[in-house]
Amino acid sequence: MPEPAKDGLHAPTGPVLEQMDPRRKWSPRRVALQLAGLLLGLALLAWAIRLSMSEENARGLASMRAAPAGEVVALFALTFTSLILNGLMFWITLRPVHRLDPTDTILTNAIATFLSILPFKLSLIARVLIHHRRDGVRFRLLIGWVAAVGALAVSVLAPLIVAGVWRKQLDWLWWITVIVGLGLGGVAAVVLGRKSNTAAWLRTLSLGSYLLVQHPRAVIGHGVFRVLDVAVLAGRFLAAAMIINHEMPVDQAILLSTTYFLLSVLTPAGTLGFREMGVAALGISQGLDENSIALIALVVTGAEVLTSGALALVGAIRIRPDRLVSAHRP
Repeated sequence: MPEPAKDGLHAPTGPVLEQMDPRRKWSPRRVALQLAGLLLGLALLAWAIRLSMSEENARGLASMRAAPAGEVVALFALTFTSLILNGLMFWITLRPVHRLDPTDTILTNAIATFLSILPFKLSLIARVLIHHRRDGVRFRLLIGWVAAVGALAVSVLAPLIVAGVWRKQLDWLWWITVIVGLGLGGVAAVVLGRKSNTAAWLRTLSLGSYLLVQHPRAVIGHGVFRVLDVAVLAGRFLAAAMIINHEMPVDQAILLSTTYFLLSVLTPAGTLGFREMGVAALGISQGLDENSIALIALVVTGAEVLTSGALALVGAIRIRPDRLVSAHRP
């Protein structure tokens, strides 16, 4: 087994570490890249809004204004459930090596989710600040934790996206592709995680995620919560489609929602605009009504911002991240 990393914010330099360490200074180049990402996101958001406000969407916009209360409540309830599930994913992935309070982990995730629309890695910085200074999670373990959740998310979402693009319907080949893909992804995570104990190049490549993904309980637990969240996220798209009076099959909702979340993981400078336009672009590639798809994505995002903002406020009151900014841990 490799030597455990020492506590404290004293890891070697590198792009990932620099983004996660709240004390590191932002170079002009990094600031410029983040600002460029923000401007691009705003441009994409404007494009998505323009699509959603088109004349072809007049009926959908009218339906949204007159949407039944039950449909709106359903969307917010599903969004709240999704925030809970995502917090539990972080909690259960770390549990084999470091135990946290699940409620605090959920609230921390809500704060990070609310900040994720903004550039400058504020979402990541808030997560690191809370879990390192408040919960005592070692810095290198934090890097591995975030990397593990991201890698495991991709291992679940990739088979769903591949099956959706390939089959375009929930037939038996779709189910076989997804089930086999999920199984192979989980097994690969555990095998590669354990192999990293004796392979230095794998340890480096994993960014420390091997410490977590080598535990089957973490991989299986994350997988269960992630699949449940995919179902809930698809439900959010279906609820948003109902609000604008747009018919959306379940298989289409799964494809669009998984793409929406994957873009949340991969966007380098805040999620604002990237997810909405990415989903609309997928709609175009699949021959769908991109105007309605863009409006649905915007409704889903709006509900997420409002719900995560409310839960983040609860988290801020309980966790008090403002006190952690000036706190010092040796």
